[in-house]
Amino acid sequence: MNETGNESGSVGQHNPQEPWKQRRGSGGAWIAITFLVAALVVTVAIIQGAYHRSSRNVPVLAEPRPVVSTNAPSAVELSNTFRDVSKAVKPAVVYVDVVERPETDSGPLDPFGFTEPRGGQRREGAGSGFIVTEDGYIFTNNHVVGNASKINVTLADGRKFKAIVIGKDTGTDRAVIKIDAVGLPVAVLARDSDEVEQGDWVLALGSPFGLQQTLTAGIVSATGRELRDGSNNRMFSRFIQTDASINPGNSGGPLVNLKGEVIGINTMILTGGPFSQGNIGIGFAIASNVARNVFPDLVKNGRVSRGYLGVLVADLDEASAHALKLEPKSGVFVREVPDPDSPAGKAGLQPKDVITAFNGKAVKAGEQLTDAVASTPVGQRARVDFIRQGQAQSVTVELAERPMDVSARAGNEEPDAVPQSRLGIQARTITPEMVDSMKLKLKRPNGVFVAAVAPGSPASDAGLAHGDVIHEVDGAGVKSAEELAQAVKSFKPGAYLFEVERSGRTIFLTVTIE
Repeated sequence: MNETGNESGSVGQHNPQEPWKQRRGSGGAWIAITFLVAALVVTVAIIQGAYHRSSRNVPVLAEPRPVVSTNAPSAVELSNTFRDVSKAVKPAVVYVDVVERPETDSGPLDPFGFTEPRGGQRREGAGSGFIVTEDGYIFTNNHVVGNASKINVTLADGRKFKAIVIGKDTGTDRAVIKIDAVGLPVAVLARDSDEVEQGDWVLALGSPFGLQQTLTAGIVSATGRELRDGSNNRMFSRFIQTDASINPGNSGGPLVNLKGEVIGINTMILTGGPFSQGNIGIGFAIASNVARNVFPDLVKNGRVSRGYLGVLVADLDEASAHALKLEPKSGVFVREVPDPDSPAGKAGLQPKDVITAFNGKAVKAGEQLTDAVASTPVGQRARVDFIRQGQAQSVTVELAERPMDVSARAGNEEPDAVPQSRLGIQARTITPEMVDSMKLKLKRPNGVFVAAVAPGSPASDAGLAHGDVIHEVDGAGVKSAEELAQAVKSFKPGAYLFEVERSGRTIFLTVTIE
């Protein structure tokens, strides 16, 4: 029994040693876990503390929020708007088919679709236009009609008419043609195309590559672009840049806003190179304000007359302002008054004057002055504010009509290459023998003849050219090449004003020495 009881007791009785071993093992594990958790907490705290210390000077980013109105139209709504505009404008858009006289060069804007046929007997081209009056007046581009001997117009409804040229203007590349019809649908010009802003949706209509009544969409990429024609003459217009697809044949067609108003006339594109005519996303349209302004002249007179002041000017840069000791450094520097009988000459404007305002509006660039004068009616009197020798003055001029051969820019002769010097010219003292042998006609008998100019030199950058005669440097007369050399030798870095005689005219150039 005892053996049975002992065996039974060994199984069922409490053994004080075993539980202790179990408790001590379990407790050790809990102690280890506790230490581990504590260590992790301390580590996280240290890391957080270090992070907060390192981020004390880091600016806080703005919370996400809408930066513009979120009331944008849905794709379906936008699509419906495109449809509505197309239906409203398309009936007024026409296809212009032109046959030109063979001797005519349609000019620098040919990327819009004129091609030379075999034999060179005539030029054929196609463009676009849009009707602006119910009795058949149509806007298109001057380079579309060129010197046309025959113009055919196809309306949106398929009817065909012969058209005649009413007027054209190379300065804005505008033309008005007319067909003999009445009751025609018209396209409406926007009240003010200057209200167009970058990012506005626009639609271009026309006949790219002869595909009539084509509609493309895009946005206004930029406004106020200034461009030159193929002869590098600046055009009297500000262009709207767009990425709406414009291709050869679109020229003369309308660029419209989402109200269906014409904000521009498609005029030119940039292409991928001389052998590419396709669109690369950069097209230009002349603002409709320009078209509105020239329309009366084109209809009444067949051409556009522009105001003329009669000065050759240059922008007043830092160097010129410093040389003239001008503050503030703003205005347009008069380089030359070529004709004493011009409005500027009669009013007493002189070389070295700095024009600061025209008709009460400040001018800060030569092109701004050119635009202001050109847009002023011929015969109108205008006030010109200017600075002469540090004194503010003003005169009243009566504008003449701009001569047809006066470009919107003043060019320089191409200089000859010579070895470099500090100034970058090869100079010769004017002598009586030189005057006789070269048949020079000089206003002043003494000076320094510019025999050559090194490209990229200070003289070249300033516009000095072969054949110029230097009379003064910074107000001091120079009568020989030696005197000029001494003057140049004493130059410190800065800007210096040169009085130069060129082809019998006195001009002033600013030479910058570094």
